[in-house]
Amino acid sequence: MDDRIYEKLNEIKDLKDRVLLKQIMNSVFEALEEHSNNKVYELEKRVFSELPYIKEKYNVYSTIVKRDRYDVTEDFLFPMIKEDLEDKVYAAEEIQQSLEAKEHKNLFKIYIKGDYSTYKKFLEESFKLKGVIKTDKKTHEAYFTVAQNCEYKNIVYKLYKGFINSNIAWTTINNPYIHKFANVILTGCEDSIEEEENITSIEVDFQEYSEFIEYDMMPLWNVRELILKGDGFPIPCIDKVGYEHNISIEKEGINNGYLVDHENEAIDGVTFTKKAVVIASNIDKAVEWKLLSIIGSDKNSKKKYEHELMSNEVNINFSNKLAFDKAYTIKTKTELARLINSFKAAKYLNFKEVVLMEETLEEDKETYEVNDFIIDEIREDKIKKVLVLYFEPIDKENYLNKDILSFLVSEVQFIYPEYRCEGRLI
Repeated sequence: MDDRIYEKLNEIKDLKDRVLLKQIMNSVFEALEEHSNNKVYELEKRVFSELPYIKEKYNVYSTIVKRDRYDVTEDFLFPMIKEDLEDKVYAAEEIQQSLEAKEHKNLFKIYIKGDYSTYKKFLEESFKLKGVIKTDKKTHEAYFTVAQNCEYKNIVYKLYKGFINSNIAWTTINNPYIHKFANVILTGCEDSIEEEENITSIEVDFQEYSEFIEYDMMPLWNVRELILKGDGFPIPCIDKVGYEHNISIEKEGINNGYLVDHENEAIDGVTFTKKAVVIASNIDKAVEWKLLSIIGSDKNSKKKYEHELMSNEVNINFSNKLAFDKAYTIKTKTELARLINSFKAAKYLNFKEVVLMEETLEEDKETYEVNDFIIDEIREDKIKKVLVLYFEPIDKENYLNKDILSFLVSEVQFIYPEYRCEGRLI
């Protein structure tokens, strides 16, 4: 009890009144003190249970595999698009309706196993291709074209929004494979395809690019969609306005990274603890939440893949932790080299030089912006100078060199938003 209150109580002449009042005051203050201590303890427990951001939990790994060689029991890498696992079926009636309406029909995807320059040239030149549509009754001569496939890039964009929605720092995804897909589109046919015909195959003559074409390929990554319900009923927040939904992640793996998908509605905030994801929302009933789980790399310790496993992983050492845990400005070539070499993807390329230019020709570009879905709404692109980074490839025959280069340059672009960054191989 406060000393001043105690002194005032002692001034009461009537002993019975003094004892009674002391008992009342003690009971009131004891309960109040206990309540205050409990609230402080709960707040302290809540603060210390919230996990700090650990970058290693959010490393994204990727590769590519032929559809019939994918192991459905895989627990590390998953198809970016689940529909890629399904066999492609063509309905003659649907195709004929598109032809009669003079509409272009998207048929299937192809993978171009060539460098970025080859891929870009392929899209520019393959505007009219010949081929055949084979059915159980006859062969139809047809015409096709190709266009860039953006499905997988859109999936990455959704992942980016999940990072932002969860207040997790974004790191560029190093997935060169998704930038080499194209859609094969039917533009015309010499004759009509009858409704009773069953299409058995579609063949396209890609001419001089045929050696680069691979079919039924699908990209994989260590990101998995989850639909989970909160444990019990939502708990009212301290502000008495919103509710907290506690979603347990123990069964899914506490060593994985978690994001709250952007498609969830009415989210006011997200907190990550060791065993749960806590979502603050104005929803007052138990509902299902869509989460994204980024599977930890320990699942990959003994796995081998036919195509190189790519990642945006950073080499972890003491100096890198000190440098990257806080925002800092890079002013020298040496500091820039350290940033670039901190990525494990830098083992494919040696950073050599950086040059500031007034402008460069569009046709001379050897890289593309991996984060092209992040629009800079503050700086005008036309007034930016060009920062050109020069690299020497370790293996000059690696067809992914320019894609890896694009990843590294896109990360540098975050450091220098006042410039337009490009990469060159020497």
